Amino acid sequence: MKHFPVLVLMLACACLVPAAGRAAPGDRIAVLVTQWGEAEGFDHVYRRDVTARTYGERTETPGQPCTDMHVGTFPFQSQLGMLPFALAFPVQGLEGAYDSLGFYYMDHKNARFVSVIDPNVTVAFKDLPETPGLVIPAVDSKSRTQRSIWGIDPRTGFNYIGMVWQIGASASAGQKVNPLAYPNGIRDLDEISYVAGIADMHILYDDLTPRFSPAIITMEKTVKGVLKELFGAQVDVRVGSYAPTEGISPVEEDVAVAFAKEGFRKMVIARETTDNNNYANNFMSLGYVRKGLCKAGFENQIEFQQVRQIGRAPEYNWALMQTLKPHLENVPAGSEVTILYATYGLPWPGGNPTGPFAQPHPWAKEVYHENAYNNYVAFKRYAEDWYGKRWKLNFHHAGKSGDRRPDSYFGYGMYKPDLLQDYGLYKEAKGQDLARENRFMTLREQVDLAKTEGRKELVILLSHWYENGRDPMLAIRNLQDFPLNSRADIRKGKYWNDWCEVAGAPTPVECQDAGQKKKPGFIHIQYSEAFDKVAREVSIGYAQRLRGGVERFGVLPASLNVSVSARGPVTRLAGGEVSVTEGKLRGARLQVAADAHPGWPEDFDWKKNELFVDPADNFVSAWDDFEAYIGQQDVSLKLLGRKAKLVSEPVLVGPYRTIVNRPATITLPFKDGKVRPDARPWIYNDATGDWDPVYLPAGSQPVRYDAAAGTASFDVQVFGVFALAVPR
Repeated sequence: MKHFPVLVLMLACACLVPAAGRAAPGDRIAVLVTQWGEAEGFDHVYRRDVTARTYGERTETPGQPCTDMHVGTFPFQSQLGMLPFALAFPVQGLEGAYDSLGFYYMDHKNARFVSVIDPNVTVAFKDLPETPGLVIPAVDSKSRTQRSIWGIDPRTGFNYIGMVWQIGASASAGQKVNPLAYPNGIRDLDEISYVAGIADMHILYDDLTPRFSPAIITMEKTVKGVLKELFGAQVDVRVGSYAPTEGISPVEEDVAVAFAKEGFRKMVIARETTDNNNYANNFMSLGYVRKGLCKAGFENQIEFQQVRQIGRAPEYNWALMQTLKPHLENVPAGSEVTILYATYGLPWPGGNPTGPFAQPHPWAKEVYHENAYNNYVAFKRYAEDWYGKRWKLNFHHAGKSGDRRPDSYFGYGMYKPDLLQDYGLYKEAKGQDLARENRFMTLREQVDLAKTEGRKELVILLSHWYENGRDPMLAIRNLQDFPLNSRADIRKGKYWNDWCEVAGAPTPVECQDAGQKKKPGFIHIQYSEAFDKVAREVSIGYAQRLRGGVERFGVLPASLNVSVSARGPVTRLAGGEVSVTEGKLRGARLQVAADAHPGWPEDFDWKKNELFVDPADNFVSAWDDFEAYIGQQDVSLKLLGRKAKLVSEPVLVGPYRTIVNRPATITLPFKDGKVRPDARPWIYNDATGDWDPVYLPAGSQPVRYDAAAGTASFDVQVFGVFALAVPR
């Protein structure tokens, strides 16, 4: 990994010489795995570039080439449109919003301040006006980010940015120009993010040498290994990050351009193994890749397929069960345990899309809220089956039940409440107020609610993050008032934490009195780790999702002896059906539902929105148009045979691990045509080699048996290999 430039050169040279039995590049499929790529430690290049990547480029002229995915109204149009335009780009007359301060190291030897980002930007001591408040310690800055601890270690009180100074200050509310403004030509937001990175990485790590976490390394190695075993030389897998880390990871569009230069014309773009959202998939991954290819002269020359998440799949839910287990085992069997499912969260509904302070990013159109919550429901089904007999698992607010989102302990970790709901906006647009119980909630709000409801044991289960990086270890803790792990914990690889609280305050308190008994009125909170300990299994599931992306190009795994009995088109709007009419799979059928709410949420705007509330009535069905198929593949039945008797052929439904929101119906024929009403559907789990029960998605019917046809039908949200079996 540390010799990446050399490796790229070697790969490029190797592609110029066709190997024996190797498909030509134009026939091969490029798989580009994109990720944030934040290393442990501190990397100057990554810190310098990563914040700027979240703005992208501005549109300089109307009709500018390679800007077809830009958002907003010219002249306030840009690639991502996430933040107020005048903060991200210079605007005439509003330059102070973009740049009015700077962060510097103090160089006593040369009597000057040196920019933390660009050493060529300096300020001589003698040139600074003697204005009180112009130069302050960075730790006293009001320009800090909410996500960052910003210098002072809450565990020790040590100031990790004590060597950094702020010169100048941004305008406050009501000011056109701050008399303390002292611009330096560098965007203020980039400098703030850079200093925050210095502070946070010092708090997390003793060694600041940049290196990928073992989980990221395992992911890359496992995904490449699985796809090579499945497809051989037909597929080439490479990884690119949203921002580069020098000597460790290239930027994503550079990898895409390298693929294109080598002759690849089919590309699967995947992203980090988390929840599906348009921001990451359409802007940070596909958008940057398309722009890079366009600038390199490859516009409209590459055919894309996308793989957007791995949540909801059997392998992912198995990993969540492993993460949850030790926390349940910290509680006596038979106790009630409340489960708070933690995911990232995204803003809603968005901001004003016009003017110099425009934020035209289409947050209101986000699919995230629906997809993340459907992943939660799939997890809940597994947890109830796996652990519901040993513990009294509680997923609901007091007096609530079922699958509706507002009734569940489900929360967002990376936001404060004011970014998740604008009540006045909704009331203005709808002529009614939005019931508070329907709003998106943060983890802290859910914890406080659990305290008022008298919960005694609470487990915060991390789902979105596949590694214990800066977000779950530090940013969430800071945003949600959760305690950090000690440095000793981090050194020995312990990233979970537990503490107690009382109602009315987030401050951790001792859980026991002098007699080692739990005090009344306390809630015991356990905060889980991410997937580092099961990184291999999670990565196997990720690779199987990528398999489905490759299959959309018509390429099936050569190593699995796949045979296809029927194919048929599925569209995002109308759904579709595939049926087998002859052979031993006769009667097998896939039915993908039509979109019940065409245009939702894609036609939402910042003043007209609906909240996703009920997973029994999803906004979308299929995520894409694709060709579905039914067939068979080599698959192990050994472990299934130990607990159940097979009464159908194992049937492959693909593209593999395709995900839908409105449940699809699968019909399997019984082997002898005789219906067994005690038969249960199972799905193959590639991470374990075992078979998992098919659990009912929200709003689905129980298994339906058709005696005349000799079949059983059931609903799913994930494709794979299915079989009917009866308990032994």
